[in-house]
Amino acid sequence: MNVRRGIPLALGAGVLFGLSAPLSKLIVAGMDPIALAGVLYLGAFVAVSVGRLLGVTRGLHSEPLRRLDVPYVLTMIAVGGVVAPILLMFGVRAASGFTASLLLNFEGVTTAVIAWMFFRERVSGAVWAAVVLMTTTGVLLTGVAAGGRSSMVGPLLIIGAAIGWGVDNNVSARLSHCDPLILVSIKGLAAGLFSLGLSWATRGSLPAPGSLLAGLGVGCISYGVSLVLFILSLKVMGAARTGAFFAVGPLAGALLSLVIFRSPFTWSMAAALVLTAASIALVASEGLRTDGRQ
Repeated sequence: MNVRRGIPLALGAGVLFGLSAPLSKLIVAGMDPIALAGVLYLGAFVAVSVGRLLGVTRGLHSEPLRRLDVPYVLTMIAVGGVVAPILLMFGVRAASGFTASLLLNFEGVTTAVIAWMFFRERVSGAVWAAVVLMTTTGVLLTGVAAGGRSSMVGPLLIIGAAIGWGVDNNVSARLSHCDPLILVSIKGLAAGLFSLGLSWATRGSLPAPGSLLAGLGVGCISYGVSLVLFILSLKVMGAARTGAFFAVGPLAGALLSLVIFRSPFTWSMAAALVLTAASIALVASEGLRTDGRQ
């Protein structure tokens, strides 16, 4: 494995994905969250389609979709492509960019917990410790300790999105025999068109061209290009190491949010940042240990 070559690819994938929360917050201020959720996934569809043309997944073993895969594909589209992104966009609109970025790390722990609850997969003590740390982070960022009801809505919606993507990740794992770019193409196109159509049906109009282009751009870069870099990293240094370095995404998004929105940096934000970094380190170290035993 060429780890040195894979590290910048995985870090790039993580950083680009981490940028999605603060950049989406900028766009959603003047755009319907449902429409933005759809446009982001259409942007991902465009980027991964280019990646397929360039042969990014060449060399990775894959099989065609089977009839038995249809329920998993439909669940992936509905939960991971429609419900979770819409919850995230409403959550991003209501919460700060810093909060939205850090809480995206819940996706990793919800994926592990759902795998344990429904698919009987083993969850290590390190992952359970990460669950505790991220739960504490969530309490700090939702304002529960301060009794702020209005501050809870956005973070809870983002946690709901993370749970949805946890379901999506476990379902997608049952499709691991397929080309990942084909799966994302299917999800991006189907979910993107559905959400955009739903926005048009409920609002009677589509967003302004400038907002549409901005959303497509963020989707291309933060979802599509990020995935292409992730797959390239997989090919050179494996899943566990790639996942470990990709996990910097939430931290990169949180730091960018502080720069963009010039939010005052409080003690609770500092504590949340440290707890998130610790949870990422725990999950990453567990993945690396698992990779080393294989």
